[in-house]
Amino acid sequence: MKLFGFTSFDELLAYNCAPVLAGIKPANLLSLMPDDAEEIDALLVQYNAQFAERGIVFRRLCACTKRVLILVYNEEQLAQALRNPGYQAYLIAAGYEAGASAEAYLHRLEQRLNTQKTFPHEIGVFLGYPLEDILGFVLNKGTDCKYSGYWKVYGDVPKARSIFAAYEHFRDIILQKLATGMSLKVAVATL
Repeated sequence: MKLFGFTSFDELLAYNCAPVLAGIKPANLLSLMPDDAEEIDALLVQYNAQFAERGIVFRRLCACTKRVLILVYNEEQLAQALRNPGYQAYLIAAGYEAGASAEAYLHRLEQRLNTQKTFPHEIGVFLGYPLEDILGFVLNKGTDCKYSGYWKVYGDVPKARSIFAAYEHFRDIILQKLATGMSLKVAVATL
């Protein structure tokens, strides 16, 4: 499996998904190579079993010739985020059913990822991005942001920088624990 310079899949997950694993973000998206699809499916089974007690799910959203997209999410936090009235209004405007379950929203996102020619911008809702930044991205077609980090910021830059710093803090802690030989499951359990 292509690990993009990381020494293990645990390390790749820690680097890309630490905020979810640490419980401070509802979801992260991981893009992997399509030629690793069978191995990815086996890993998803393994990681879902390891992290089930923490409510963390590893879900393949789509697979195409260019990539396999995995959504790593905290079930409870994602469900809570999707109940936010602002997010709800945005999702309804994007064609999602009003008041649907988190599972129904995820299923609709999968459909859109697999059938649309363009990437659905509402994925920012699932990833916990501020609504003003999602709207700013769409309105400005991804240009003219005030700041760029884990997402393009069009609204509150100081707040975004603080959030980004928290994400990096937990990423660094988990990676340090992995460097000592801990498994990802144990490293996350010790946070």
